[in-house]
Amino acid sequence: MTKSARYPNSLFYCWLAILVWSPLPVASNRPWALALLIMLCVLLSFLTLAYSLWKKMPVLELLRPYAVPVTLLGILAAWTSIQLLPIPLDVLTTISPNAAEIWTATGTSKAPITLTPSRTTLMSAWSWLLWFYVCLAFLFLDNGNRVQQTCMVIVYSGVFQALYGSFMTLTGLEYSFFFEKEFYRGVATGTFVNRNHLAGYLEMCLAVGIGMLVATLKHGRHQNWRSQMRSILDAMLGAKLRLRIFLALMVIALVLTHSRMGNSAFFTSLMICGLLWMILQRKLHKGAIILFVSLVLIDTLIVGQWFGFQEVVDRIENTSADRETRDEVVRDTIVMIRNYPVTGTGLGSYASAFQQFQGPDVIGFYDHAHNDYLQFTAELGLIGMTPLAILVALSLWKSVLTMFRRRDNLYKGVAFASTMGIISLLIHSTVDFNLQMPANAQLFVCILAFAWIASALKHEHH
Repeated sequence: MTKSARYPNSLFYCWLAILVWSPLPVASNRPWALALLIMLCVLLSFLTLAYSLWKKMPVLELLRPYAVPVTLLGILAAWTSIQLLPIPLDVLTTISPNAAEIWTATGTSKAPITLTPSRTTLMSAWSWLLWFYVCLAFLFLDNGNRVQQTCMVIVYSGVFQALYGSFMTLTGLEYSFFFEKEFYRGVATGTFVNRNHLAGYLEMCLAVGIGMLVATLKHGRHQNWRSQMRSILDAMLGAKLRLRIFLALMVIALVLTHSRMGNSAFFTSLMICGLLWMILQRKLHKGAIILFVSLVLIDTLIVGQWFGFQEVVDRIENTSADRETRDEVVRDTIVMIRNYPVTGTGLGSYASAFQQFQGPDVIGFYDHAHNDYLQFTAELGLIGMTPLAILVALSLWKSVLTMFRRRDNLYKGVAFASTMGIISLLIHSTVDFNLQMPANAQLFVCILAFAWIASALKHEHH
């Protein structure tokens, strides 16, 4: 039997509502939308704390199994706050000489590490709220039923984005969250502004949906050919059919984004995780082979070809270094990192700090590096980037180990979802800035949390 939850459904559903709301107002990538999201998270955190004190719940004890991710994410959030503290210029000269030189010109005696305090203040608040949100995930997701509900809500959110984006593209209405689109007309963007960010969001939702399909795989031996045929037909036409339709709808929208790396990252991560799953199960299962082969064949050959997969292939083939400026941006960002290697320029400061290093051959204004690895390193420095990198690496390792060690189908499927979601975003982040979008970052930390939850929760009969 599934054990009862520690916290009431009202708090849990509010937590889910925040997760669903965040991508709607252009991925919460506007100051007002991010401020609203922060306020909602603060309110829910206070209500949860009040309930914990009322019921005398040992919150720290409940979070102990998740001490590693909580600590690492907490260190990252704390560092973003430290970047805002006024430091005597002689001390700042020691730890960040270039920042001290810039602040000296203003005539101040104390200055922060960040070059853009206003922007870093907002992003620091968001970093802390991500920490609170993940802590709430560890507190609320304390049984298999809630884990499964969360996964399905993520799938439903992805399906909504897929239907909305596809409808706007195929009908030519071209609206994004109550205002007419200015950019990326003719391609699916959902309620996002950038098609690549919708692609990144759908990659994670698809990973969770496929993980839920993996959780339904049965590993027992069939008594005869009839039971085997029933199992195959159930996988193709039974209760899983609705989930397969949802996955197909999200793949259609992913293809309609025409995002080169979004599509590449999804199909690459699917093949990697499919092979990894079958290797880790110690022996091949027909159900797993049928599932992964059908996903690749149906989504790639049928859905992809019908809805314009060839256009994505053409965009990849026609990509020219002469027309792309991202290589030059990467070059100049590396110079920026060399000038602020330890402390960074401050979280959220890339738009202003990059102008000092922007070469004459890079035309236009760049508020992001189009590479999450470089931008986080430039803004956070070695001090902030280290706990973030360790958190992602450990979460990926944890999810792979869970797929290998556990026998509970649900948690094995959740671990698969975490593995595929992490790998997909790691691939996509090499050329885009998905994790600079609050909605995508929020979903990504939830997927990181899934790796630890799937490993820690005890076996139940679901």
